[in-house]
Amino acid sequence: MSSFSDNFAALREPEFRKLFFGQAISVAGSMLTMVALPFAVLQIGGSATEIGIVEAAYILPMVLMITVGGVWADRLERRGVMLTVDLVRVVLTLTTAGLLVSDVATVPMLLALQVGMGICDAFFRPAYTGLVPQVVSPGRLQQANALQGLVQSGSVTVGAATGGLLVAAVGAGWAIGIDGFTFLVSAWFLWRLRPVPVAAMAGSEGAAEGAAPSEGTGEAGGEAAPADFLADLRLGWREFTSHTWLWVMVAGASVFLLTIEAPLTVLGPIVARDAYDGARTWGFLAASLGVGQIAGGAIALRWRPRRPFLVLACGMSLTALPVAMLAATAPAWALLVAGATLGVVWGLFDPFWLTVMQREVPPEMISRVSSYDYLGSLAFFPLGLAIAGPVADLIGVSATLWIGAGMSVVISLFWLSWKDVRAVHEMGPRGASAGD
Repeated sequence: MSSFSDNFAALREPEFRKLFFGQAISVAGSMLTMVALPFAVLQIGGSATEIGIVEAAYILPMVLMITVGGVWADRLERRGVMLTVDLVRVVLTLTTAGLLVSDVATVPMLLALQVGMGICDAFFRPAYTGLVPQVVSPGRLQQANALQGLVQSGSVTVGAATGGLLVAAVGAGWAIGIDGFTFLVSAWFLWRLRPVPVAAMAGSEGAAEGAAPSEGTGEAGGEAAPADFLADLRLGWREFTSHTWLWVMVAGASVFLLTIEAPLTVLGPIVARDAYDGARTWGFLAASLGVGQIAGGAIALRWRPRRPFLVLACGMSLTALPVAMLAATAPAWALLVAGATLGVVWGLFDPFWLTVMQREVPPEMISRVSSYDYLGSLAFFPLGLAIAGPVADLIGVSATLWIGAGMSVVISLFWLSWKDVRAVHEMGPRGASAGD
């Protein structure tokens, strides 16, 4: 039986350790902004509809640019892409904070700055997904994804709870300003990172668990990439659509974000303000989700189910719980328990999803394929954010949230109806067998 320390063996690999700690701090900072931003809009006199528009201003450019980011993450050195993005995000976030603290911020200003943040994420996310296998040995890939999910969940918990308290105590601007400095810390860790070149990864796919990857740098992209940008996109699309489980799960995620996550993001702060304790309750709900994610991430450190997407498809139905609690304005303790329960499922999601993707998609294609994952998942999210307020005005906040709760069950059944979602997908190194 493996010792407790074996669950954290990936942290003994120095390059992964750098990425791990840098992202832990950055994610905690991002949670401050996630909690603070809707209250920043309310602080300057905005409405629920304007909260949705500002949130959509971040998501829409990310959706439009994500495939471009995926191609360049496969063509360029991924670490360099992420480092550049973090430095730009420092400027954008501190500008947002300065405008809010000085009481000159307007909704259009916040909207414009969020557009910039969305473009940054369009380049950062595909590069990050592709970078993880370059900084950890193949046998520890699932463990690395689980540890990343675990620390991000802890960061979410700390950041969300702290964000709610900061907004209530000193205002949204100061909370967002702290986020700006965490991007600077992330950039410092990335500057020190030395990932394995993609071209060198092919020879290490069959490495035994625990074998450290070789040091070195190099441009991502492995074999010579086509000179034609559109050809790169077509190759990525062909790889994405060749995996039924991949596009089916992404289709369900798209509906989830449109009908569940968007109304929750826009209407949740309104319900928290009107029926609970405002920013504190909203921050503690996000923190309870993080607590559950920590539990899920801890489970994912050791558990390698042979049918991981069957587990996730069944767990999707639990999305209904916190949405239904908000719709019914249930007691705060019930709302927090529901958030923690859902968090367990989310804590399993990234380690299972990313590990299978990174295992079944060729290393030189992973950023492009992950960009199509993001594109498909987020395609209708900006629309959902923009219409959540008007729909709630038309049929009521509670009714809008109840529809979202029902849709979680529909999505779960949709996923379960596909054979490839229910099929075996091993999560160990290529050529190895994973246990139940």
